[in-house]
Amino acid sequence: MSIPLFVIPIICGLLAQALKPFINQQWYATMSPDGKKLPRYGGMPSAHSAFAFSIATIIGVTDGIFSTTFIIAMALLVLILDDALRMRIFLSRHGQALRRLIQKLPAEERRSYPYLESRLGHKPLEVAAGGALGVIVSLLLLFFIP
Repeated sequence: MSIPLFVIPIICGLLAQALKPFINQQWYATMSPDGKKLPRYGGMPSAHSAFAFSIATIIGVTDGIFSTTFIIAMALLVLILDDALRMRIFLSRHGQALRRLIQKLPAEERRSYPYLESRLGHKPLEVAAGGALGVIVSLLLLFFIP
């Protein structure tokens, strides 16, 4: 029984996400004054990159790198990489600025504001690791799962 192709990128993304708590030292952030912790954005490896590279790899292997679908997959890959590397970094800077402004308020007023994450983007190495994971796992699943 062969694995459905649409499942492979999902496996890659979930695998990347599952690896994050083991690789990242500060994976959880305290999100409220009561001490509730939630996973952070970003981290090693990038699940978005693993997912996008997996899709591009599957399409490149099955339809060929000169196909229209591969061109579309590459365009989406570029958009996802831009989001992971650049746009989220700008959002991180906004979060840092807002946190500094909130710290200037009296303590009782500060409590009414939600926690703002100050690191949302990925570092280039995190994106590269996610991309490599997506390509390698996709190829292994494509060629070694009967």
